[in-house]
Amino acid sequence: MPDIFHLEGKPHRNGAKPLMFDPVPLPDLGGMARETNVSQSIWRPGHNDIHLWLLPISDPPAPVSQLAELISQTERDRADKFHFQIDRERYIAAHSLTRTILSACGAGAPNELSFATGANNKPRLVAKPGLNPLSFNLSHSGAWALLAVAATGSIGVDIEKIRLLDALEKLAHNTFAPSEFDALMALDPTYRLDGFFACWTRKEALIKADGRGLEIPLDNFEVSVDPNQPARLISANGAAKDLRAFGLWDLPAVSGYRASISAAPETSEFKFFCVT
Repeated sequence: MPDIFHLEGKPHRNGAKPLMFDPVPLPDLGGMARETNVSQSIWRPGHNDIHLWLLPISDPPAPVSQLAELISQTERDRADKFHFQIDRERYIAAHSLTRTILSACGAGAPNELSFATGANNKPRLVAKPGLNPLSFNLSHSGAWALLAVAATGSIGVDIEKIRLLDALEKLAHNTFAPSEFDALMALDPTYRLDGFFACWTRKEALIKADGRGLEIPLDNFEVSVDPNQPARLISANGAAKDLRAFGLWDLPAVSGYRASISAAPETSEFKFFCVT
């Protein structure tokens, strides 16, 4: 399994960006988006590899009006339903940049990509005839989105902005497995908030990879809670037993955020990029 560390890097206006995320200018992706030959796409993940893309959705590298041209009418209608302009713009940025990256991986033109949803509303890319499929998963919180892309297999990713919670103990008690709640309460109070979001992102990544989402009771499985220890699935029973088929890792995240990913345990390498 690849080894991943929680790192911070040089300052960014929306937080410190981990140094391991290689910057990729948006025009470079735009040039690749015109390529439809999968074998020629330098951005396409290799077998058993996963590419992680950090997306600055509060400060996107192109005007939102320009990015909006890349998404579908359904996505534009969904964006219009947000009450606040910042939320509309973040949604447009996240989904247009996702289309641009999938296009750069050889899936076709960004505005021509088609998506379908499974029984549990997990979106998937509909591969065009003659093109190999791609797996992806998107998560966003605050100023950032995180996109995971793989050649095959089911993946789940979650990023969360660490923020103060008025009823942290009550929320943890009502959401986490009893053993997770006990582990959280046993942490030094200075680590408890980070521990809550470590546990939350680890659980979210697992249920997103599985595809059933919140159909899986969150108290049916237990993950590690200590934010300073590696992510791992400790136990999974009942409806959650199929989660045992997935690996679980913490990811490097922007300062003030937590992120985790779940995928096939034979994943051999993660590569990190940030759109600039």
